[in-house]
Amino acid sequence: MTGSEMNKTRIYNDEIMNIVKMKKVYNIYFIFFVLIFITSCTSCQKEASNEFNSYINNPLNDTVWATTLKPTDAVNTMTTELVNDLETAKIDLSADEVICQPGRSDSLRIVFKKGIFTSLENGVVTPVNPEGTATVEVLRIRRSADLIRCIRPCKVGNDLTILGGGLFIRVTKDGKELSIKSGSTYRIILAETGANTPNRSMLRMFGKESTPAPLYNVSDPNFSWKADADVSNIPILTENINGQQRESYHFIIDKLRWVSAARVSTVGSTSGRSRVTVYFPPNFTNKTTNVFAVVANQKTVAKFDFDYNSRTFVTDFMPNGTTFRIVSISKIGNDFYMGEKSVSSLSSPTILKLEPQKIRKEKLQEFLDAL
Repeated sequence: MTGSEMNKTRIYNDEIMNIVKMKKVYNIYFIFFVLIFITSCTSCQKEASNEFNSYINNPLNDTVWATTLKPTDAVNTMTTELVNDLETAKIDLSADEVICQPGRSDSLRIVFKKGIFTSLENGVVTPVNPEGTATVEVLRIRRSADLIRCIRPCKVGNDLTILGGGLFIRVTKDGKELSIKSGSTYRIILAETGANTPNRSMLRMFGKESTPAPLYNVSDPNFSWKADADVSNIPILTENINGQQRESYHFIIDKLRWVSAARVSTVGSTSGRSRVTVYFPPNFTNKTTNVFAVVANQKTVAKFDFDYNSRTFVTDFMPNGTTFRIVSISKIGNDFYMGEKSVSSLSSPTILKLEPQKIRKEKLQEFLDAL
C-alpha cells in the first residue's frame, strides 16, 4: 500500500471513530433528557394528587398506622397536656364528719364520715385508721371540652349519654390511694349553673376502667360509663344560699374516681343510627390523632374508633337526626393540629375528609372551651 493510500485509510478510520464518539455523546444526552422528563412527570403527578406531603426531618413523614396502639403514642399521651389541673383539699380523718371543698368552691361539697376508708395492703383490703390527714383530689367535668381533654367519652354499652355534671375523685394517704369501705357511703353536693342546671332525670354513673386503673390524665382505651345498680334518679337538693335559691345534685354513693350525673340520649332513638367515617391526609395516623363527635345543644361526646384496614376513623353510635361537630386533635412531634366539620341532622352513612391545620395549644384550648 502506498503512503497516499495509507494516509487516506487513516483519515477514514479517524472519521469512523469520531462518528462513534458522537453517537455515544448523543446517547448520553438522550438518556439524560429522558430521565429529566420522567422525573418532571412524576413530580407533577405527586403534586397534583396531593396524597402525601413530605417534610424533611419531620415526624409528619410517618404515615404508618399501628394495629395496636402503645401507651407512649401521642394519641394516648396528649391528654396529659390538655387536661385541667386537679383541685385539692385536706381532710381530717379523725373528725366524725368532714365537709371537703376542693378548690374552695361552694358549688362542690364532698361529705365523708369517720372510718369509711380502706387501702390495699399486699393485695388485702385493709381499714384505714381514722387518724391524721388525707388528700382529696378532684377534676371537675363541666362541659364537652372536659370530656375531650381527658378522653372519657359519653357511652354506656352501645348508647350515648347526656352528661349533667361529673367528677374524678381520688383520696390518698401517705401516697396510697384509698377506697370506700364495703357497706359505707359518702355524699356529693354538686351545683351547676346556666346550661348545667340540674336535670331531674339524671342517673348515677361510674367509670368502668382498665386494671390497674390509670391516672386521670392518662388515656384509658377500655374506659366507659356504667350505670349504678340503683336506677332511681339522683335527688335534687334545694338550698337557700345568701338569699338565693340553688339546686344541686345530691349523690349518696359508695365509689370514688369517675362519678357522673348522666342519662341515655334519646335523640334519634326511633330512627336508627348511621355510620360516620372520617379520613385524613396520610400524614395523620391512628398513632397521632383522636377524633370526636360533639353533639349540639347537649353535653354528649362520642369518640371515633380507628379502622386499620381502611385507614379511617369510624363510629356507629350516632343516632339519625343528630346534629354534631366532628373535631380531630393530632399531636405530631411537638405540634398540635386540629380539624373540624359540622354534620346537620344525620340521615344516612356519611364519609368526610378532614384536613387538620397546625394550632397553638392555647388556641386549641380556647376552641374546646367554646364547644
